[in-house]
Amino acid sequence: MLKKETIKTTGQLREVLADTIAKVISGEVDVEKASTMHKLAKNISDSLYSETKIRMFEKEIGSTLPAMGSLPLGDVGSD
Repeated sequence: MLKKETIKTTGQLREVLADTIAKVISGEVDVEKASTMHKLAKNISDSLYSETKIRMFEKEIGSTLPAMGSLPLGDVGSD
């Protein structure tokens, strides 16, 4: 099912999910495992959507923010 390589693109993520669907249908993967993968993939997708919305806001305000995937979490100003 999952290859040992790291999933680095949204296309690779979709490919893994499509492969998982096919394996659920064929009985190679149980539904519970596929459901867990779906939840994890949704979290990744939601994160990407959030960063995309931030990019749109960045253009509106004319400001520059960190590159996609490097947006700080939490209060980065405090130690």
